[in-house]
Amino acid sequence: MLTSTLSQSNNANKQTKTGIQEDFLQTGNLLDFHGTGAKFIEQFGGTWDSPLLEMIARPKDRLIVSAKRRGRGHGGWTKYNPYLEERWMELQIDIDPANLAFRILAVREQIASEWVKDLDVLMDANDQILDSFFDTNRSRRNAGGVVGVESGSFVRTAANMMSDSSRFAVTASSPFRRSNFDLMYNLCTQAAIHRILRESKAAGREREISFIFLRDFYTGRAEEYFDGDLQSGRADDFIDDLLQTSPSVLSAEGGITGLVDPVGAAEEIIKMRKAVAQEWKMMMELVAEDHTGLRQALLTNRMDASPKENNDSAGFE
Repeated sequence: MLTSTLSQSNNANKQTKTGIQEDFLQTGNLLDFHGTGAKFIEQFGGTWDSPLLEMIARPKDRLIVSAKRRGRGHGGWTKYNPYLEERWMELQIDIDPANLAFRILAVREQIASEWVKDLDVLMDANDQILDSFFDTNRSRRNAGGVVGVESGSFVRTAANMMSDSSRFAVTASSPFRRSNFDLMYNLCTQAAIHRILRESKAAGREREISFIFLRDFYTGRAEEYFDGDLQSGRADDFIDDLLQTSPSVLSAEGGITGLVDPVGAAEEIIKMRKAVAQEWKMMMELVAEDHTGLRQALLTNRMDASPKENNDSAGFE
C-alpha cells in the first residue's frame, strides 16, 4: 500500500520519499522491499490504521532538499572536466501528512478492489495444484522417473493467470499489482498454516504427530519462505518443498508414534488457503466502509486547521 502510494507521488522526488519513510515510518527504502515484516506497524501500536491516525495528527512540515544544478556529469557536462565547478540549489518541499494519509486511503481502496478479483485468481490457481502434482508424478512414472526441464512437483500457474487477468482489466492497475498479488499469495499461505497449527494443537493427542511435523517444517523454513525481503513465488516454493518431502515415521513424547504424510499436509494447507481467500475476499469488499473512521478524523483535522490557516493568511493582508 505504502510502496504504491510512494510510486504514484508525481511531485515527490527521491529525497521526499526517503524523508517520509525514514523520519516518520523509521524504515529503509520500501520501494526496494518485497515481503513482510517491515515492522513499522508494531511501532505504532500493531493495528493497520495506527500509522495513518498518527500521520493525520502530525502538523505540516517542510523539507529542505539540495539538488545539483550544474557540475561534472550533470546537465549535459562531461564528468571528466576537473575545472568545472559544481553548483547546488536548495528546494523547499512542503509536506502535508493529512493529505498524504488521504492519498494512502485512496490507494488502499484501489488495491482492495483489485484483490477482490485477484483472490479469485488465487483460488483458481490453488485448485489446480494437486491435480497438476498427480499428473506430474504420473508422467514421470510413465517416463521411467526421468525428470524434465520442469523439476518442480507441479506446474505453477498463479503468476501467469495473474498477468492475464491484469492485462485484460477494464481499469488501469496499481503500479505494483503483480507484486501485491505475490505478497497476498504468500500471506494467505502463511495464514492457512497458522490456522491449521492452531486447530491441530487444540485437537490434542489425536493430531499431535501432524502438528509436530508441520510446526517443525514451517518454523524451520519461515525465514526462507515467509519473513523479510523475499523473491517472488515463495508460496509455491514452500508447497513444492512440502510435496517433495518423503513420508517418515515421527515419535513424540508420551510414546506416540505415527506416519508423517507430507502430501496430506500440503493438501490440508491448500484447502485451508482457499477458505482464507474466500474470507479475505469478503473483507476486501468492505474496505471502503472500514475507512469511515479515518475519513472522519481527516475531516476533523481539516476543520481544526482552517481557522489557523485563515488567521495566518490575515496577517499578510
